Amino acid sequence: MRIIAALLLFLSIGLPSEGQTYYLPKTAVRFHLLIEKQTYTPGDFAAYAERYLHMSNIEQQEQVSHRVVTCLLTTAGVRDTTKCYTLRLKGKGEAADVRLSDDGILLAVNAEPVQPSNTPAYSPQSKPRQQSPKKFLSAEVLSAGSTAKMAELTVQQMLDLREHRQQLATGEAEDMPNDEKQLQLMLQQVDQQHDALMTLFTGTIRRDTTMQVVTLCPDQETEREVVFRLSRQRGLVDKDDLSGVPFYMTVKNLSPDLSQPQEDKKGDWLYVNLPGTASITLQQEDFLLATYEVPLAQFGHIEQRSYDPFKRYVTHLTLHPATGAVVKQFSDLDKK
Repeated sequence: MRIIAALLLFLSIGLPSEGQTYYLPKTAVRFHLLIEKQTYTPGDFAAYAERYLHMSNIEQQEQVSHRVVTCLLTTAGVRDTTKCYTLRLKGKGEAADVRLSDDGILLAVNAEPVQPSNTPAYSPQSKPRQQSPKKFLSAEVLSAGSTAKMAELTVQQMLDLREHRQQLATGEAEDMPNDEKQLQLMLQQVDQQHDALMTLFTGTIRRDTTMQVVTLCPDQETEREVVFRLSRQRGLVDKDDLSGVPFYMTVKNLSPDLSQPQEDKKGDWLYVNLPGTASITLQQEDFLLATYEVPLAQFGHIEQRSYDPFKRYVTHLTLHPATGAVVKQFSDLDKK
């Protein structure tokens, strides 16, 4: 794959006989969204919750909803086609080692590239296996002739469990254990059975989370731009899908006074980015989800660095992969 990418780059930009063509990046931002899907499943006796338990507003149909739990932001470099330069290499004793990304972005000269920031790791947590509430139904309930009768007998079974728990707590139960540890275990088992039977009326809620990424490359300031939408039923959808609730991004340039210096056309130059800083906020309606301050190459300007591939002491340079800014620069002379 790298060979193919390098060949395509060669064909698209060419490779001068006396130099290496390279690009500087502009900075893309990536919103890493942790999205929770909540699924409500009604219980088998949901229709009888109000009659036997006096519980109103119990949903009778399955319900699905999504929400954004957290948002993290990372940056990445993308090729800026307006910033294409050639680094002169030809000459006696020349030993320049130019490192480019797969799409031609300059990463390092005579040095190892900086590793890009790690994407936030996310591993879905394993959920405890839920036991079927039907496992705890008594033989009398299971042999009932109708659903209504099963619901009525289940409520009676729940009342019996509550009474048994009270007797255990007060020391009046016929099956009182001999030690405190065993008592706590019995109380836990009674609660487990009661809560499981209750779900036959109230239903169950399952929560699943996924990490999804939205990538943008802001070239200018913007106010409340819709960047994606969240559908209650389908989760993350495109910003043009009106079935979802809009999420807005606001970008403000915090370095408005950075002006592009006049380029010196004479001599050998290595071009790098001097990024500006932007404030980026993400919100849903009036609810502020997150605010970040990040360096953006496109909000800064280009900087010229003197570079002579023929001098005695070789220059070593590393650039930030997302901004094209100088991370480290030194020459062999500095080591002496």
